[in-house]
Amino acid sequence: MVWWTFLFCNPKSYEDVMKFAKHKSGAVKEVWSLAASITMMEILFLRNKICFEDEKGNLVSIKMRIKQYVKYCSLRIRNHMWDYSYEYIFKYFEIKKQPIKLQRIVELRFCLPEVHQILICCDGASRGNPGAAGMGFVCRGQNGEFIYAESRGLGTATNFIAEIMAIIGAAEWAVENNSFDICTQSDSNAAITTYTFGKIPWIVQARWQSIKMLFRRIQFFHSMREINSSADVMAKKSAGLSRGVCQKYSTKQGFITSLEMPDKIYYRFC
Repeated sequence: MVWWTFLFCNPKSYEDVMKFAKHKSGAVKEVWSLAASITMMEILFLRNKICFEDEKGNLVSIKMRIKQYVKYCSLRIRNHMWDYSYEYIFKYFEIKKQPIKLQRIVELRFCLPEVHQILICCDGASRGNPGAAGMGFVCRGQNGEFIYAESRGLGTATNFIAEIMAIIGAAEWAVENNSFDICTQSDSNAAITTYTFGKIPWIVQARWQSIKMLFRRIQFFHSMREINSSADVMAKKSAGLSRGVCQKYSTKQGFITSLEMPDKIYYRFC
């Protein structure tokens, strides 16, 4: 019933159920999560009653319970809709229609470093906040060529700490390889602000103090995720590594499908 109402295909696994609304608006995602979870719960309860109490399921009453539970739980929905395409869902479950937030398309461009400068794209990832975390970075030359990439497991950490560790890890690599003019790029505005204004967390203060004076120039730039995708791949890969495990690459690997290029326009939907 729920799949037909949302015009989704019949799922084959729990993962399929959770992915169906991946690219929908926040409000639709929340209603789908509620409806799908309640439906699976009702199916489980019905299975137990049939197996252990010899009851026969009543499809009409099950549908009514699902609709009522979704309606009761919908009071916590706070996200917006993108358009009116799923308005009938809210009518079906008798839920208050959420306001519509129009999407804005922003054009983004990737910039290469200056002559004799190395660009290091950094990112951190955490499976949970806190959770299993890792950091990764990709180094590019002045012509956009791939120089080096690294993923490192951090153990349990927050997303912010992973972003902080990615930047200092990249800076330490630069010092070890005699690169003292670098441009550091991250999609974490909080991490970039932290280094720009010198408000470094105590866990990396000593490491940062020991290397920052060695640079002739170090620049920090905040970038959108859409033009930091290669580092994002490295960070997600690192979140599956054990603490201290490091994977280093001197050539571009196949799991990095493409490197960001300055002659290409990237788009952000917000």
